[in-house]
Amino acid sequence: MISQWKRAFAACAFAVFAPLTIAQSISVPGSSLAAGSTITGSFSDSAQAGKIVDIVIGNNLPFPLYEEVVIPIKLDAEGRGSFKWTVTNSWDVASFSGGGATEVVKVIN
Repeated sequence: MISQWKRAFAACAFAVFAPLTIAQSISVPGSSLAAGSTITGSFSDSAQAGKIVDIVIGNNLPFPLYEEVVIPIKLDAEGRGSFKWTVTNSWDVASFSGGGATEVVKVIN
């Protein structure tokens, strides 16, 4: 009897917490970025499939020096999309965020 309750509890816990494990992610290649190069990054989140997500690329400086570029991307039926960005020569670092994903920060060489 107790093992049936354990199974039922485990099934309920899985049903409640499984959606929380679906994570948004931004991927940017390399450990650092070369100034002037064009990179292709990606975003994925199956919960936002078919939607448009804004990827925000910023220079991590305080206002009024802060600059950013916003790149809208259309996600496919599986919630995946990609973006291209030419790495600016005037920044030392670039932060990539958007769509609820954890920010990714890369140094620019």
